[in-house]
Amino acid sequence: MSAKPNDLGRIQEIFDVVTQTQRQMSELAFTRERFLSPASTEEDLISEGIINRVLRVTEEAGRISDEVSRAYGFDTKGAAGVRNRLAHAYGEVDREILWEVISRDFDELLSSCRAYCDDKGLELT
Repeated sequence: MSAKPNDLGRIQEIFDVVTQTQRQMSELAFTRERFLSPASTEEDLISEGIINRVLRVTEEAGRISDEVSRAYGFDTKGAAGVRNRLAHAYGEVDREILWEVISRDFDELLSSCRAYCDDKGLELT
């Protein structure tokens, strides 16, 4: 269940989690190779943490209202599908697909978050 009660709360959560994840991955130089095939317990733990972030983001993105989704390009069906796979696959997830979400879809989500807030005269913090 979504932790946020409305679209703005969900959008702020998506923005916060995505920007934090991108910043931390950059600081750690956490690459595709390290994510897909962790070479150490530490890398595996970081990968699992990133997967949890994807779950959090897709939980919120999948619950954005249809009106906001259509207007700002949030793929709620795709997000809900990824979320369901993560929540119910019990460790059997395709990290290649998740890397695509992280490397491509996270940027698209940020753009949608910014467009929504720009139109509403709001600032993401």
